[in-house]
Amino acid sequence: MLRYATILFLVLCLQLLAGCTTGKVTRGIYDGIRVRNDLQGSPAERFGKPQEPDYQEYERMRKEQR
Repeated sequence: MLRYATILFLVLCLQLLAGCTTGKVTRGIYDGIRVRNDLQGSPAERFGKPQEPDYQEYERMRKEQR
């Protein structure tokens, strides 16, 4: 019984830690996808395209739309 309680406690602690870091995780995912998309195109394809906004600019634009 003590083993199950310990495992449950550890799982709850991990969920708490994951909840506290969601801001950094979402920023990392956004930046990773942005860089990946940028690197997939050739320099000629990227030449005329405007650069995608960074995460702070993205968050500002998203909040303005609400």
